[in-house]
Amino acid sequence: MVEEENSLVELLSRDEAVQMAGYGEHKLSTVLITGSLHCQTPSHQPHAPSPIQGAVVGVKCDSYGNERKGKRSVARGVTDEFGDFIVDIPSHLHAIPKLEKVCSVKVDSIPKGSMCKPFEVMRHKGLRLSSFGNGIRIYTAGNIRIHHSPTP
Repeated sequence: MVEEENSLVELLSRDEAVQMAGYGEHKLSTVLITGSLHCQTPSHQPHAPSPIQGAVVGVKCDSYGNERKGKRSVARGVTDEFGDFIVDIPSHLHAIPKLEKVCSVKVDSIPKGSMCKPFEVMRHKGLRLSSFGNGIRIYTAGNIRIHHSPTP
């Protein structure tokens, strides 16, 4: 029986054997977290929120054997010129049930010189599943707004 299995494996190409085993270099799924970060001016000023470019946004997950529960980002992204970010979650976290309930987004740092500063204790922004299909799930944190700091 073992000889028959070995001869079968020998007949398969490397890619077919890897696919049959369920692992290899190819990613089986993708999980992305998206959102945008903007600076909110005081309510007495009529300006629309402006995007914050170059901010570091972290995804934190309170889960599964993490001794420092929720203290460390599992993945990070940087905002672009429109304040938008995309964070690709590591594959070992893809199977977490109800990922949107155990993972959240937090602003880790704002570029120097930005008029906006995060509050001392800034709440994590929850996630919502926005689309899925073809092995890709996309969650959104929506629009994150940080208030303009009156002091430099």
